[in-house]
Amino acid sequence: MVCVMTTNTQQSSEAPAFHTVAPGVELCFLRRHTDRGTTFLVRMAAGAHAQLHDHPGGEETYLISGKLRIGERDLVPGDYYYAPPGEIHDGYAAEAALFFVVAPGGLVPVGEPRPVQTP
Repeated sequence: MVCVMTTNTQQSSEAPAFHTVAPGVELCFLRRHTDRGTTFLVRMAAGAHAQLHDHPGGEETYLISGKLRIGERDLVPGDYYYAPPGEIHDGYAAEAALFFVVAPGGLVPVGEPRPVQTP
């Protein structure tokens, strides 16, 4: 699957693609903000784990498909989650998941990856 960005103000000859950032975790950057922030899609395979990270400007997440745990919160398709600046969390896909993220201050990995706690 290739993600496609279409806007009235910016045209690109190449569609942005998903890039693997960890085993079973792929990001597709849709927009890079002028303040180091990003808007992106995340695709996670079932059982995949995203290491502990922070979003200095907060994080807005909308789950499109699958089942996802952010920190201690379980999300299902259609759920929206807001993490305020300074909230450090990880992610775990109980099922293959696709979600949309707006992170005004970007994403900052924190420490070493920790083991996945499965439900």
